[in-house]
Amino acid sequence: MKCYYYDATPNVGDELNRHLWLKVLSPDLFSDDSRVGFLGVGTLLGEDFCKRLSDCERIVVFGTGAGYGRLPVIDSRWDIRCVRGKQTAHAIGADERLAIADAAYLLGTLDWCSPSSGPIVVIPHHASLAYIDWDTVCQQAGLTFLSPALPVEEFLGKLAGARLVLTEAMHGAIFSDIARIPWVPFRFGPHFLESKWHDWSQMFDLSPTMLKADAFYDPASCYVEEGSAFHAKRRVKSFLARAGMGKKRWLKQMPPGDVRGEAGKRLARFLQQLTKERAYLSGEQIFKERVAKLYEALAALSKQYGVASRELSGPLIRVFD
Repeated sequence: MKCYYYDATPNVGDELNRHLWLKVLSPDLFSDDSRVGFLGVGTLLGEDFCKRLSDCERIVVFGTGAGYGRLPVIDSRWDIRCVRGKQTAHAIGADERLAIADAAYLLGTLDWCSPSSGPIVVIPHHASLAYIDWDTVCQQAGLTFLSPALPVEEFLGKLAGARLVLTEAMHGAIFSDIARIPWVPFRFGPHFLESKWHDWSQMFDLSPTMLKADAFYDPASCYVEEGSAFHAKRRVKSFLARAGMGKKRWLKQMPPGDVRGEAGKRLARFLQQLTKERAYLSGEQIFKERVAKLYEALAALSKQYGVASRELSGPLIRVFD
């Protein structure tokens, strides 16, 4: 098989694919020359992404989600083993019983050793990193910035030491849930896709409320090549859109704001307020049930393709040995 995942920008949820499948399935199963495609962790069931699988004779889906753009045509080549949630199953016309969990929950059998006295960390969506200096905002709020663009081993190691997670990134919430660390979701930028959160969280009897921060970008780090007239024009368009005027696409234009100015202070106060909001964590029983079902599906997959599979155990660090 050849594992396909988003690799255009660094993102910990996508990068997990490089490590996870070589640990739970035989490394001999994977080859870049294979005509069998494998879709694992990620929101990958979109027409645009799946164009890269056009030459595949077989496409295996395990714990993947839908949500971005039009769906691919699901034909006889597709071997749907399990998907992230019921919304995905319904969207692609799969049996609802194949809705189990995000494939990252295969990490749920590991020892994360999560202490309760660590820092409160903030994980933005990877696309939000381009807009502002999150480290500075988090310092203003007295919180710890954790970038989803870090290498997966470093990211998970730092996450495992947190006592609370504030996250715009869905896989920030998923990894926190796996580590049994309470998490609070929020939304900041126009790239946020709430539907995929519900696709995942409903499988764990969770219905998180997404609190929205005032979104802006910092001209000192975003669109730095543009002059003051450009930023002023964006400010006007953003103001008009929020007042119900102008073009619909203007709603996606975030107004300028300096992270060291009032906009940054508002975001810092918002993050501080989030620490007092309701935190989420899936119940222990349903957590164990979902993890067990993923491993059942993995065993069935390995049997079908004649390769060995194994359940992860021991310290988290072993995934990266």
